Amino acid sequence: MTYGITVNGSGHAFLREFGCPCDRCNQREHIANTSVSIVRRDSTGKKIVWHALVDVGLGVVTSLCNYFRPQDARLDWLLFTHWHPDHSLELNRICETIRRASRYRSKPFTKIPTWCRKGTAEWLKKTYSYEWYRCLDPRISDESAPPGTVLDSIPVEAPDVKITPISVSHHSADIDPANFKDRRYSSASFVVETETKKAVMLWDIDNKNEWIVDPFSDEQVRAAALLSNADYLFIDCFTWHVEDVRGCNTGHTSFSTVKRYAQALNPRETLLMHISGHEEKQGDKGWGWLDKTWEEEVKNVWQWESLPGNVRVPALGETLNL
Repeated sequence: MTYGITVNGSGHAFLREFGCPCDRCNQREHIANTSVSIVRRDSTGKKIVWHALVDVGLGVVTSLCNYFRPQDARLDWLLFTHWHPDHSLELNRICETIRRASRYRSKPFTKIPTWCRKGTAEWLKKTYSYEWYRCLDPRISDESAPPGTVLDSIPVEAPDVKITPISVSHHSADIDPANFKDRRYSSASFVVETETKKAVMLWDIDNKNEWIVDPFSDEQVRAAALLSNADYLFIDCFTWHVEDVRGCNTGHTSFSTVKRYAQALNPRETLLMHISGHEEKQGDKGWGWLDKTWEEEVKNVWQWESLPGNVRVPALGETLNL
């Protein structure tokens, strides 16, 4: 049995903006919001026998149709980093897809085990009440622990794999649904460990996660250590250098912060996710860049500054061995 991580999407919230003249908005290839699948295959390496989907934003189900065989249509777990639309927009589509796949196979539909933090659960229940109550089997982390807290491992019941969530700061998602002015930590990153490898999914974070670089409590030291020395570090790279727009925190990290976090975490490979560039000013570095340009530019900087491991933008449909 082998595990792998397949990239379903790496795009930011607004994949293509109507009326925008940039190269990114004028591309015609399939793109999707940031998401990956953690899959376990049988001894032949072909058949998927277990599948955990991390985030289900726009275009993600199309990616699953493109990159997986029809007979592999299964979903054993659904994991949410947070509740934002670009990470949940296709919740109805994935639920109905799995329901229909069960019908085609003359098997009863089983509600999908779904993990998220309490704040995210409250948002999802408000926005997707039909799917929440009819299609999902919620396994809620009943807390709002501050960033840098290691949460209880998710009971996925798959052999030889451990998935541990860590509380992170994501300014625009850490909002109490009962009072928008109140802070409610609702976002998580995931550490996925097998017997031989480790992957870290550190997207949709902001520059308030300085505990990654300079942890000041025992719990933050523990969290930073768990994130460190990964084989794969999937990390939010929203812009080249902008993290505040008109005095407001964008809720994401720029490449400038990515460099600092990667230096602290020492991964073997850094994979840039949630790429945009639209918060830059037109003509500035990063504005409207295609993934190819992003990769060329960041590789040059990575080599020049002697940052750890290598860096690149993962391809859609690419599978990384775990």
